[in-house]
This record gives sequence, structure tokens and C-alpha cells, in this order.
Amino acid sequence: MENKETKVEFYGGTIGTWIPVIVMLIGMVINTIIAGGLTTLPMFTFFALVVGFFLAKDKKTFGATTLKGLQNPMFGTEAVAFIFAGILAQLLRQSGLIEALIWVVAQLELNTGLIPLIAFLTCVLISTACGTSTGSVTAVAPVLLPLAHSLGIDLGLMCGAIISGAIFGDNLAPISDTTIGSALTQEADLGEVVRTRFPYAAISAAISAVLFAVVGLSSSSGVPAALELDSSSVPALALLVLPVIMVILMRLGWDLMSTLIICNLSGIVLNLVLGTISFSTMFSASGPIASGMSGMMSLVLYVLLLFLVLEILNASGAFEQVSRGIMRYCKTPRSGEIVCFLIASVGSVVTGGSGIAIIFFGSLVRTITKAFHIDRCRGANILDGVACGTTGLMPHGNPTLVSLGVAMAIDGVDPTFSFLDIIPYNFHCWGLLLIFLLSILTGIGRRFEAPGTAAAPETK
Repeated sequence: MENKETKVEFYGGTIGTWIPVIVMLIGMVINTIIAGGLTTLPMFTFFALVVGFFLAKDKKTFGATTLKGLQNPMFGTEAVAFIFAGILAQLLRQSGLIEALIWVVAQLELNTGLIPLIAFLTCVLISTACGTSTGSVTAVAPVLLPLAHSLGIDLGLMCGAIISGAIFGDNLAPISDTTIGSALTQEADLGEVVRTRFPYAAISAAISAVLFAVVGLSSSSGVPAALELDSSSVPALALLVLPVIMVILMRLGWDLMSTLIICNLSGIVLNLVLGTISFSTMFSASGPIASGMSGMMSLVLYVLLLFLVLEILNASGAFEQVSRGIMRYCKTPRSGEIVCFLIASVGSVVTGGSGIAIIFFGSLVRTITKAFHIDRCRGANILDGVACGTTGLMPHGNPTLVSLGVAMAIDGVDPTFSFLDIIPYNFHCWGLLLIFLLSILTGIGRRFEAPGTAAAPETK
């Protein structure tokens, strides 16, 4: 954020300046407890602005001051990127791709001990294609958890496998809100972020896959399992070409907006040609284009209000002050990255999710990495990997809440079943945290850039 020459004063000095932010954070915690999701989250941000208004000494110019937050080019980029990514995600989901992937898995009829591994890999594919962890859990859990229970497979292990696979794509998919948010807040090229992030995610996923196979087979009865599912959605598998196109275009140097437009147009044409989405549905109010836009409106509204709230810190000089305070604990690149690790993990716990934490605390991480000239992709990867890993382990995180809700609705499930039964088996989330912590402590993967290196084209 830019530092304004004219500081805006608030009653209570520095403490008064932070009160609106504290109100917003408390609101986020309340929102998480009541499972309000993104729909009600903007409401608490609005109340934070109201508190800021009453604390501002010059109330006549408060509106003009906060609106300067929308002049930040990152706001426009994030808002449009989220909307276009929402359309692409809906084009993939409404095509029947998720059902098609589950059908493919069902045809394998593997040993029951491999069901947790299959659940993990299925969620890896779905979350990477669609860029959502909650959506992946919602799609897979109602099908595979009842099957696992009927076959005597540990539900904690199954939930851990589903959540782990869902977090994989949330952390890595180019259309994931966390991937987009981490790249933009760190002024990094999205394609380069995905490329440099892949080794961390792949190592963790490979180890997790082995663990799910070993633990699953060790407790298996050895009976083959099969699901009877409709094969009519199989043509939707062709839509898997869209994420591939997206990665190729970004590797060729296309900017994020142009890439998303090409992928969205390709998705529309493919769905119409394949018949996976009818013409009338495509352009209806509930179709992928309209629902993709409307589904992101809560997130866009939250981001809009968030930039207004953050401008209070910017205009008052409080952001600059807290940045200087944090920098006291950052003596070396390693200690700076450790602080970034803590910001991402604690921020996710406080705000209730990785996407929100990345947007809210991303500027602080960028301040630290810029001070030590740490490669911006490195900062984006630490921010996203730690935030996603933490979110997958949180009892109040959406992936855990959804999987628990599905599990507890199954007849015969132990009423004492809780997130404590899931956490030991959430291998990929633990893996992300451990890999990035080891990378920070050892310096493996740490790169530096020359002072004054220009920001990525998408953020300009």
C-alpha cells in the first residue's frame, strides 16, 4: 500500500485506528462459528466501516478517504479475476465433470483398502480442475463416505483423504481464489507462481498418497468395492482440457484476464458442442455464466469493503507503523519467512479461511519479502501453502465442517465422531506445513530478486 503524505486522525490514536479492524476480525470469528460463509461476511466488514466513521475526527471526509482504497489496482484485478474464475468453475461443475470423474474411479472396483487413496486422488483431480476445496468435499463426501462406512473403512481416514485432496487443488489450481489472491498480493506472475509451487505440492501429495495406501491397506478387509453410477456424464471429461489450456497460455506469457476469457469461451463452446450443457441452460439465470458471476459477488463485495477498511490503516499511517514493528523481528531472510509463516497460519485461524487470510494479510507478507528482496513467487507460495494447510486442519474450516456434516448424517455413525478423528489423517495439510517450514529453516528453494524488480504484468 502506498503511504499517504497527509495522515487521517482517529480518536484513540493508534489504538483507535485498529478498532475497526479488530471489530472486523471479531466478526469473522463470529461468522465462522455460525457457519455464515461469504454471504454474511461483508456485513461484519460494513460494521467495521461504521465504527471507523465514528472514530474518525474528520467525518466529512471519511468517505472520500476510505474510497481511495479502491484506487489500488490490485482491487480491480482481484475483482475481475474472481468473477471470470467463477464462470470457469461453473462451466466445469455444471458440465457433469465431477460426476464423470467419480464414475471413472468407480469402474476400477479396487480393494477396499485403496478407497481412501482413490478418494484422495479423485479430490485432487476435481479440486485442481475446479479450483475449490469446499466444492470438492461437497461433491465427493456424500458419495464415498457412506460407501466407506458400509465397508467398515475408518471415516476419519476417509475424511482426511477427501480434505487432503481438496486442499491440493485449492493450493495449486490456477483458478483457485487462493492462488490468484496470493499471486496478486505478492505482485507475482500467476503462471510462474503455479510452476514454482508445484514441486512443494507434488512432494506432499506423493507422500500423502503413499500414506493413504499404506494405512488403508493395513486395515482393509480385502473385499472389492464398486459404485453404481450413471455414465451419461462421461463426455464432460473433455472439459479437463480447459485447465491445461490455461496453464499453457500463462506459460506463453498471456496475462490472467486474457487467459480466463479464452478458457471461458472455450468452455462455453465445448459444453454446447458436447451437449453437456444445453443452450437454454447456458444462458439462463441458473446457468454457468450467470451463476458463476453471482456466486462470486459476495467475495467481490467483501474484497471491496476490505480495501475500504484497510485504507483506514493506510491513511492514518498505522499500516506503516505495524510494518515497522513486524520488521523488528525480521533480522534475516529466514526470520522474515518464519514471520510470514506465522502470519499465514494465525491469519487463517483468525479469519476462518485461507482465501480471506491471503487477501487480508498479503500486504504484510509482501512488505517483509520486499525488504529482503525475497523472490515474490517464494512469498506467494509460503503464504498460500501455509494458509491452505492450516485451513484444512482447522475444526472451523469449511472442508472439515462439510465432511463432518456428511459423516454425521450417515446412519450408525458414532455420535462422538469429531474433527479429532480426522486431523491425524489429514496428511497433505500436515505435509504442506512441514515442507514449507523445512524449506524456510534450511533455505532450500529460497531465491532472491534484484532490488527494484518490476511487478508482474497482471498487477499493473
